[in-house]
Amino acid sequence: MNIDDVWTIESNYALGMYKYIMWATGTWPLEEEGLFAMVRFGVSFALEFGILVSILMEIRLNCGTVDETLDFFGLSASSVISLTKLILMKLHQKDLRRIVLSALKDWSTFVEGSSTKDIMLKYTNRGKLVCRIQMGLGLVIITTMILDALPASESSLSDNSTSKEEIVKRTPLKMMCFFGNMSTSTYWTVFVLQGVQLLDAVFVDCGHDVFFFGIAMHICSQFDALKIFCDELNVEDEENRIEKIKEFIERHSHVLDLAHRLGNTFNYILLVILMGNGIHICSAGIQMVVLSKQNDIVSLLKAILLFNVLLGQLFLYSYAGDYLSSLSNNVCHLIYNCPWYEFSPSTMRNLKFIIMRTQIPFRLKAGRFYAMDIENFKNILKAFFSYFSLLRIVFIE
Repeated sequence: MNIDDVWTIESNYALGMYKYIMWATGTWPLEEEGLFAMVRFGVSFALEFGILVSILMEIRLNCGTVDETLDFFGLSASSVISLTKLILMKLHQKDLRRIVLSALKDWSTFVEGSSTKDIMLKYTNRGKLVCRIQMGLGLVIITTMILDALPASESSLSDNSTSKEEIVKRTPLKMMCFFGNMSTSTYWTVFVLQGVQLLDAVFVDCGHDVFFFGIAMHICSQFDALKIFCDELNVEDEENRIEKIKEFIERHSHVLDLAHRLGNTFNYILLVILMGNGIHICSAGIQMVVLSKQNDIVSLLKAILLFNVLLGQLFLYSYAGDYLSSLSNNVCHLIYNCPWYEFSPSTMRNLKFIIMRTQIPFRLKAGRFYAMDIENFKNILKAFFSYFSLLRIVFIE
């Protein structure tokens, strides 16, 4: 399939934002594996790996406050998640390429103004809204981290009681143990490098999240559009009806295949996200309890914002998984609500097999054993708030 033939204005509207985000990290599925793509992937990987190594060295030196140490534990978990996303997304380029090519074909096939196109636009706008919010929040967070780390003048008293100003040097990642006693040129080099690392972290971490959500919403639109195919079964000609049933089965199998490919790609990524975000949320919980005792309002608000962002990431995957599962399960209701009682016995048997197939709905799972849906997201919330209640009792006593 020639990509230029199916990359239309509409497909660019639906997928263009994800293309530029994924292109920056060298993981866009439709890009040919050339030297430039490998360089971008290598640079992105090196920046994330550099964050992880420097954080681990900072934790080992152990010269910061409790709040900073907890931040480092959370950042190390986020770095592991980002590196996992980069590696597994690169390894599953074949599956992702097939999913994206299918999406491009859908946008170029269905007629403008058709019911299917309207359904696709509804889900596309939902995915793009989440993309703007998630990427915007990520950029706001790193901007505040960089601005907060800019050098500031602090007054101090010397031995002869005269005041003088000292320039306090800080870095965006607060790694002053590992990068202590730097010259001015070295300091600004480290400062700029960490700023670039944070920007790369947003594209890797948030970028792959919104890409997943956008693709998941497109697959949801194809499950939802099956009702259009189902309405076409109500024709008087038996031969024409059999052809329509074949088209419905092929389309249903194709959409299920896309969903399973997406699930296989993010299977272990989701497992790492669950474990990493668990560590990060636990450290954020300890921070909130400690900071509330110290009455440090600004740091407390930062910890609360971080907590909400991490839960938002888990909710993103849970919502998409729950929606995919419910729509795949809804196919049996579509078949049952069509006028099957007017069909021939052989046609009714075919519909029966379709209904039997839908009794095994799609499940988005983390590590092939933990279903990502709203129900399990509620269980995660209950576990975290129980943990916070226990922490609060321990610190009060």
